[in-house]
Amino acid sequence: MYTVILGLFYLFYSRFLSGAIPDDFLKSIREEDPSVEVVVDLSDNFITDLSSSLTTFTNMNLVLVDSDITSPAPEEFCDTDHTGWTAGMVGQVRDGGALNACNAILCPPG
Repeated sequence: MYTVILGLFYLFYSRFLSGAIPDDFLKSIREEDPSVEVVVDLSDNFITDLSSSLTTFTNMNLVLVDSDITSPAPEEFCDTDHTGWTAGMVGQVRDGGALNACNAILCPPG
């Protein structure tokens, strides 16, 4: 028997979320199958910081357009265990010789 988990979360343009993404965000999916493809669109919210607990996922598309992120993406998001993140863009940026593969997820602050 197989359990199929599809993680699609669209909370864009809601201006509902603010502050840091909590450590328990998507906890039940992380505990069930951290390799599942997860799409999370938090665009146009007031998100300020990212939880490193999301590094449990190895295949995530995290969209943060027009958020209020004040700190860089945790480096763990962009290591060799997370090359599948952002539809494989983290791996492509890393393989292309970029100094910071996290730029595929989030532009540097400033």
